Amino acid sequence: MPFYRWLPWLYVAATLAAQVFFAVHAIRQGKAWWLLILFLFPGVGILVYFFAEYLPSVRSGGLRSAGRQLARRLNPAAEVKRLEDEVALSNTVNNRLALADAYLNAGRGDDAVALVRTCLQGIHEDDPRVLGALSRACHAAGHMDEARDAMERLKRQGTMLTASIQLLDARIAEDSGDVEGALRAYAVLARGAAGEEARCRYALLLKRVGREDEAYALFEEMLRHARVSSGHYRREEKKWLDIARRELKERSR
Repeated sequence: MPFYRWLPWLYVAATLAAQVFFAVHAIRQGKAWWLLILFLFPGVGILVYFFAEYLPSVRSGGLRSAGRQLARRLNPAAEVKRLEDEVALSNTVNNRLALADAYLNAGRGDDAVALVRTCLQGIHEDDPRVLGALSRACHAAGHMDEARDAMERLKRQGTMLTASIQLLDARIAEDSGDVEGALRAYAVLARGAAGEEARCRYALLLKRVGREDEAYALFEEMLRHARVSSGHYRREEKKWLDIARRELKERSR
């Protein structure tokens, strides 16, 4: 068959691939309403989404974010120094929060706590971002009372909590000795799409309190989910999936 006869099929396949790719991107960005445009108006919708959403996200956030994540992993001390210089030049709340996060990555929990505390002033006294950062820093530094207090203040704001904040809430409850509160929080996360960390921590806590059948059932569910997930997902969640495999292997001995 002449090559040109395949062109319509290639166009359809390429369009469908682009629709799926951008649909996943839209969902991850929290903009699922784009799906209607992408699938009702394939050609135009793909072009509009590419220029309106995807390209700006790559230019302004994606590459820079990926680069900074790599820098934090390879040389956390250098990242701290870079952000300290930024704060010295522009002492904004955003810059201080970024520096506090770098302190945490470098194992300087107390420095992170002290810096985030300075952000709780004026219009930022009840800022959900700052309260979340303070709770996270205090938890990492072992200041559990202050971590719980910041988390409770954050909950009273009435804003929708992200999955990462909900996970932090569960971990603070567990590490503070509130086992029942932690079980309730983990149970909610385990039913959602919060990733394998929440399910793994929930299973480990279930095992610790003697609910082993539920724990091992959850470990098995994690591995079943991983088998039908993408390679990227399995790489991202490797730490928690490895724990599930180890727990199931030890049980079978």
